[in-house]
Amino acid sequence: MRLCCTLEWCCPGSSSVARGLAGVGLAVLAVGLIRSGSRGGFIALLAVALFVLLGFTTISARARLMGLVAILAVVFTAASDRYWQQIQTIFNPQQDYNLTSDEGRIKVWKRGLAYMIDSPVLGVGGQNFAVAEGTISPLARLQERGRGVRWGAAHNTFIQVGAELGVPGLLLFMGVIAAAFGSLRRVTRLAGRSGPAAGDLSRLAQALTAALIGFVTGSVFLSLAYHDILYTLLAFTLALAKIAHHADTPGGPRSGRVSI
Repeated sequence: MRLCCTLEWCCPGSSSVARGLAGVGLAVLAVGLIRSGSRGGFIALLAVALFVLLGFTTISARARLMGLVAILAVVFTAASDRYWQQIQTIFNPQQDYNLTSDEGRIKVWKRGLAYMIDSPVLGVGGQNFAVAEGTISPLARLQERGRGVRWGAAHNTFIQVGAELGVPGLLLFMGVIAAAFGSLRRVTRLAGRSGPAAGDLSRLAQALTAALIGFVTGSVFLSLAYHDILYTLLAFTLALAKIAHHADTPGGPRSGRVSI
């Protein structure tokens, strides 16, 4: 989220100091992502990079390309051989425990889908996925033989929501995210309107869109249903939509810089 929202300060309309600080911030965030060693984070970064390159239309194509080249240069400079070996398992997953172990993501996801099917309306209860893993999953029976069972996370936000809150909760969760994307798309259309404020709103909308894309992509591999990142993005989206609606109203403000 921080990486995507920093993009707005890289725009030509920002001061040279702001652009310089934004560039340093992007480099620091890229290094932090590498140091985490997260494969899901790497895939999310690729998704965001693809959107920035093809869809971040409020920044010139040249600026987008130069920015991505700079970030990739930081990534390739800071990443160790061990990091790239870990990333390679994404493309060669045969030996990955996520495909073979009972505690790997694939089997955890299958059990999560089973919880959702068994209790489609109410689910197993909020923040109870780990409890379900340790008490009602097929693995829980192994405790009778003295084998320890991990009370683990879902490692997928959508399966987490579906298993814990049922199908209605999952539909509501997905609907809120879809509505946020729709609101940001409407705000982006202000780019064709006159006044510097409209341009700022559009850039912020596309930065938040990139952040949401990164969140949704990362959510496939992490349990983030109750994490403040999502709700911070939703709050920013709602605030931006309100500001855009006011700016688009006859007599509304048409000047000034808007930032988040």
